Amino acid sequence: MLDIAPDDVPGAGAERRIAQSRTVGASASAATVKAAGAAQRVRVLFSPFTNTTNPYIDIVKRVLSHVGYDVEPLSARGLFRGGFAHLFSSKTVLVFHWLELRPFRRKGTRTLLSPVGCLIFAFYCFVICVGRAKVVYFVHDHAVHDTVGLMRRLSMKLMAFVRGLADARVVHAPTFEGKYRARYLPHPLYWDVPGYEATPRASDDIGAADTARTSGPHGSALDRQPLFAMLGTIRPYKDLAAVLDVWPQECRLEIAGNGSADYVKTLHDVMDRRALNDAVTIDARFLSDQEFEQRISRTDVLVLPHVADSMLVSGAFFEAIGRVPMLISRATPFMVWAAKKFDNVLLFDRIDQLPELVRYAQRNWLDAARQDKRALATDEFGWVACCREYRQFFDAVVSGTLATDERSSFN
Repeated sequence: MLDIAPDDVPGAGAERRIAQSRTVGASASAATVKAAGAAQRVRVLFSPFTNTTNPYIDIVKRVLSHVGYDVEPLSARGLFRGGFAHLFSSKTVLVFHWLELRPFRRKGTRTLLSPVGCLIFAFYCFVICVGRAKVVYFVHDHAVHDTVGLMRRLSMKLMAFVRGLADARVVHAPTFEGKYRARYLPHPLYWDVPGYEATPRASDDIGAADTARTSGPHGSALDRQPLFAMLGTIRPYKDLAAVLDVWPQECRLEIAGNGSADYVKTLHDVMDRRALNDAVTIDARFLSDQEFEQRISRTDVLVLPHVADSMLVSGAFFEAIGRVPMLISRATPFMVWAAKKFDNVLLFDRIDQLPELVRYAQRNWLDAARQDKRALATDEFGWVACCREYRQFFDAVVSGTLATDERSSFN
């Protein structure tokens, strides 16, 4: 089975984040229950309910709990143990993420059909059809990652089918509200969650870099060149081989995350051909939470080359924005929108434009590092913003006051 999680977030070792969230989340839920008094709370049945490789699911559950909803697992086992009654209650909302991944499984770099997964997918579609509960479907992707030909077209059909069954859809990219007849809700920042402490950048980081910059050609300037990084699962839909094919030999790049051996070998072959082994390193393994924090905190420029027809947003963006001085990204619709709000986001349309942007960042990253973007990031995607927006949306779903153009339609 495919992991039910966005693939570009390294997210590894989310155990620490989850443990923190349980403690803080429990306190928040208790406070909410006390404030609500005897009022009946709406039950949210959530799928998938757990994910140990990515904190996104846990954060969204915490947001919903914090704003007054009872969040419980949605599973076949729970339904067969009496949970079916909840499907016929107007005080129940079903929430689905990545349901379209269920019918598929990965084998190396290939994505194939899974008979068991197809049955699970069909079961959940049946649950949606027979119940009276409201259904909210989060649209994360345009198609299942790394599918081609018939498999890609099938994945898109399945996604359209689920969108049509849902009472409401959510996107994290505002430019796709119209296409998917959805409501934009901000993707939470991974680092702006109560109880979570992001690893700070070294306090003398900019000063040391300034010293290196002014030390002249015979000094230590090369010791403080910016570190470029591509963090997260190492997958073909990120176009990493094309990036290495044009990467400037004088710029340092780290690639880190879990990846299949055959695709990693492809990347090493490109590095050998272009003599990049002194500039580029690949750490192809599952990163622990602590390891990822260390990497993101020392990254000066994050590179997001994801192909535009794969997913709506990159989860790594929400790990980096407000923390990493500069980001370089392919000009996907969401990133074009983000670049208008954050002047430290640089965009390229074609892969042959990437070297020029990388060299520009090499020269100018210090200026970006002196600007604190944390407040701007939290205003857009932070905990407070998410709680406000999610509360308004889910209250409208439950009350039936959601705008007509956001309600169910086969599209």
